[in-house]
Amino acid sequence: MNNYKPVWRNPRLWSLGIGQTLIWAAIFYVFPAMLLKWSDHFGWSIAEVSLAFTLALVSSALAGIAAGRIIDKGHARILFTLSVCAGAILISTIPYVTNIFTFYFIWILIGIAMAGCLYEPCFSYITRTYKDNSKNAIVFITLQAGFASSVSYSVSTILSNAIGWDNTLHLFSLTLIFVTAPLFWYGSPESNRRVPDEETSESTRSTQSPKVTPFLETVIPIIRNPVFWLIFMTFAAFAATQGMFVSQTFPLLQSKGMNDNTSVILASLIGPMQVLARFILFLADHLVNKNIPAAKIATLCLLAFAGTSVLLLFGNGKLLIVLIFVSIQGGMYGLVSIVRPVLTSESLGTKNFGVIFSLTSMGFVWGYAFAPGIAGWIAEIWNYDAVLVTMIFVSIVGMISLGFSKRFQKMDVKSGK
Repeated sequence: MNNYKPVWRNPRLWSLGIGQTLIWAAIFYVFPAMLLKWSDHFGWSIAEVSLAFTLALVSSALAGIAAGRIIDKGHARILFTLSVCAGAILISTIPYVTNIFTFYFIWILIGIAMAGCLYEPCFSYITRTYKDNSKNAIVFITLQAGFASSVSYSVSTILSNAIGWDNTLHLFSLTLIFVTAPLFWYGSPESNRRVPDEETSESTRSTQSPKVTPFLETVIPIIRNPVFWLIFMTFAAFAATQGMFVSQTFPLLQSKGMNDNTSVILASLIGPMQVLARFILFLADHLVNKNIPAAKIATLCLLAFAGTSVLLLFGNGKLLIVLIFVSIQGGMYGLVSIVRPVLTSESLGTKNFGVIFSLTSMGFVWGYAFAPGIAGWIAEIWNYDAVLVTMIFVSIVGMISLGFSKRFQKMDVKSGK
């Protein structure tokens, strides 16, 4: 008998959802929100400033392995809280930077803090704690955090105009320490403690032991498993396609004949479409009572990425075609963050999930880190139609990788592994 408490009635998930919204707004989306201001203030080019964010993503991917290990040992609460506080302190030091290398160093450290408090560690904790109900919990959290970009861009602009960008960062820092950190602390009780029946279920309570397999005994079998590498490639395809789209949104739309104002309006649809797609999935799971497998959602996302890119490529710049492209790309972008942890647990299991998910997520983070530069290089040498062709090709590679991963899983089942 299912005795799950509905996710919207779980105060810990509300706490994590609000916490994720604030941390994404204050240490992730604050970078694009402040990019031009930092370039003007410090006198560095946009390319020089942007490199700091790439370094942050790379350091986050590398530090994610250690973060996953800490979560597997049952110390998510401490990890989340300290990471939020570290990120808060680090962003408050940016106004005092005197050279570009110090700026890079600070963002490398911020990347390490990100590894301990953004989606990847949070979803590792959720998957370990909520088990079969983890997808519903993840969807619920992302429904809230989907507004992080809108919060960051609007609040950053308003406050920067009113009190300056430096004081805005100080205010963000205080908010993280005194609001966000307590939200994470409350929302993530240590996994070696019993979680009430109504929050998970009787079947999951017995699995909350902090016993962890030695690190090499976890990693070596995983990296020898072809399913891992195929999932890794699928996530890299997700990230590369999204990174190209998000980073090149405005020049891509303008290459299809959209003016500046229209491009801004269309780009503003990305956030709401993410939330809408997640809400539809949420309704499908709860009202229709249909639990859609993560592999099917992942396939749908990749098909949509490829299909809408083909549509835009041959759409002759028609406004309706561009609108469909942006809306569906944005919606699928919103589903990917849900798919990744669920697909990982379905494909590779939940034992030592923190480390395993951090390893698969490296494909996503590295893909996202390098995709903008690759897309810009392709557009500079050829044009934005070539970028769309690349997005189509990468999506197809992702679908092939996902398909082979399912075949290998079936072979393992038949062989009794």
